[in-house]
Amino acid sequence: MQQLNTRLEERAVPKKGDVPFEIETFWASSVTKPKDKNPLDIGWKTLDESKKNCTYTVYDNATYLGRYLVPREYIRYNEEEQPRDKNNNPDHVNQLLNDFQVYGYDTTCHPIICCFDEQNRDPHHLRGQAGFNRSEVYDRLGQEVIIADIYKYDSKRSEIVVRNRSNHHRHPSDPQTTNDYVKDVCNAVDEGTIEHTKDAISNFVDEIACDRHHQTRESIKRKTAKNTNLYPNFRTYSSQTSKKTKNTLVGFLDLYGFPKAGIDGRTDDNGKSIKEQGYIIYLAGEGGNKASWMRGISNSTKYDIPTWIFGYANERKPCLKSFREKWVEDFIELKELILQFSGNILEDCDVSDYSENKFPIKFGGFLCQYVKPNPKDGGRPTEIGLVDVHGNSLKTGKDFDPKADCLTTR
Repeated sequence: MQQLNTRLEERAVPKKGDVPFEIETFWASSVTKPKDKNPLDIGWKTLDESKKNCTYTVYDNATYLGRYLVPREYIRYNEEEQPRDKNNNPDHVNQLLNDFQVYGYDTTCHPIICCFDEQNRDPHHLRGQAGFNRSEVYDRLGQEVIIADIYKYDSKRSEIVVRNRSNHHRHPSDPQTTNDYVKDVCNAVDEGTIEHTKDAISNFVDEIACDRHHQTRESIKRKTAKNTNLYPNFRTYSSQTSKKTKNTLVGFLDLYGFPKAGIDGRTDDNGKSIKEQGYIIYLAGEGGNKASWMRGISNSTKYDIPTWIFGYANERKPCLKSFREKWVEDFIELKELILQFSGNILEDCDVSDYSENKFPIKFGGFLCQYVKPNPKDGGRPTEIGLVDVHGNSLKTGKDFDPKADCLTTR
């Protein structure tokens, strides 16, 4: 406590551009955490070394407010502002996690950057612009105190520029790709930050990707012009097997309380755990995905439980609703072909008399992919959990009923 009082006395006369003294005082009173909440041991000494070893970056049209210790509970990240096309990269997150665990906090690296959260009435809250991957690492570590560089921007445009141009750390890096830039420019057009004109897009790309070769910037401009209405607020899922991020297929199932997809690694008990589970899940980017169907038919027959197929778009789609409608059409078409096949090989069989309840393959819904904030629901993502064709949330996780009707028959 004495150290805290001394630090605050040193800040008794705020400098121009500093965070208001009462806000810093509020943060400072919250940063003393037990070891399990601060495993990297980030404190006043770490902050001093960071200021000494790593000078803050000056950006045009942005005012630097200072470097502070901040409790992470007061920092909010908007998923739709994640500049990465593929959201959090599981491999990079794992590399960062290993780096922190082996070397601790590196005071020679720039900290995450934030600004004050204008959408929150509480003046102590910040919004993160860079450090999405590191934020997930902090979640895994249980790190509740961090160091942040805080800026105030002249405009939304300048905020986006800083977010893209910030080379904010020397830990294992995840460089911006062409598609990362395309995503951010498309989002800027969609929200009206820049005009939807060739010149406006060209100037903006030159600004945020100033360190890239001329040909690379031209490629970004062409892709942006082609896909302006395609990128904003669309979550894509990685097929990697990490369940520690919601932006992987495995992570989605884990987040909403579903069991693992398929049966791999769970058959050593002669299928007892699979049967107790009561159903099998497969994820498919197409309603007529034959691999998912055949696995489903085979395993449903073997274990006498239904298979539920969840759909998702494996890449961005100009119209998510149209994609989902086509997905359902393909699902129904393949189902009808399988019934026709059954009728062709069985004598005196009228496939119109088949029992829907006994048909082993069912459609359970789509993974949420449209994450635009809904102002009518406190800014939560427009789609949450498992959804129907229209994006309406369905029962998920523990509320999922493996004995329910196939979604196409409801």
